[in-house]
Amino acid sequence: MSEEEIQVQENTQEESADSLDYKALYLEEVQNAKKQRHRAQEAESTIQDYAKKQEAQKVSSMKEKEQFKELSEELQKQVEGLTPFKERWDNHELEMRESYLAKLPEEDREALQGESLKSLKYIADQIVESKPTPLPSAPNQARVKGDVSSGNVFDKLTQGDLKDNWGDVINSYKEQHKKL
Repeated sequence: MSEEEIQVQENTQEESADSLDYKALYLEEVQNAKKQRHRAQEAESTIQDYAKKQEAQKVSSMKEKEQFKELSEELQKQVEGLTPFKERWDNHELEMRESYLAKLPEEDREALQGESLKSLKYIADQIVESKPTPLPSAPNQARVKGDVSSGNVFDKLTQGDLKDNWGDVINSYKEQHKKL
């Protein structure tokens, strides 16, 4: 190929890349993904509905044929299969309830013991958020009200500024210590 043909191909590739509207392509793909997700969800719900209907038909046919013993055995198997999950859930709920109640003041625990788990979580979180956080303590240092991170304001001033405003510095120091 000659140089002119290569240049023409590069120019057409650049033009085609420039003419693509990436945002439109992206939005089109997003819409396609939404459609596919919706179809999959509909298919899953249809399968679940079908399984429920089939189970209901089986139970009703067993009732009609008066096969109560078999029906009872089948339902007992289902109950036995679900019992461990229920026990684990009950234990989990009890642990969560106890942990949320432990965050509450003792005088409120009895009154709130009957609340739902969701309500207890909300109340406990509100109480924890409203508690002030203690100042970090360091040995051999006094606690200071206000912004500790501001540092020494005198370091920011030049020697000339300090000498010129020394009277103001002393007066502000005296006023701060009168308030304490």
